[in-house]
Amino acid sequence: MPSSLVALALLGGCRSLGTVDDTAITKGVKAKLAAVFGPIEDKQIRQFDRGATGQTVAYISVSSVNGVVTLTGEVGGKKTKAKAGEIARKVEHVVSVNNQLAIAPGYSDDAVNDKPQ
Repeated sequence: MPSSLVALALLGGCRSLGTVDDTAITKGVKAKLAAVFGPIEDKQIRQFDRGATGQTVAYISVSSVNGVVTLTGEVGGKKTKAKAGEIARKVEHVVSVNNQLAIAPGYSDDAVNDKPQ
């Protein structure tokens, strides 16, 4: 019985020192994206419905597993997609980024001023 308690204590200690806090990573990525692109909405709104003058980032969902961040959702162009991936990579403890953001159909901010607001 005491040896199992020692094993649990050791495993608990290793876990806190050796693993990544995915919740903190996800929050960090969301905060950095919101600082550059503005509020990230909870529901998906297509860029087409917003119009060309609306916010170019319609929806970004962020998840993290073992430090690997996955971005899904819809953005206004290739440059915005690349910028979102770059922002996520710079967050502390991010191992890699799986950028699965889609480009909004029928609209691309690549042809106009693509600077994030």
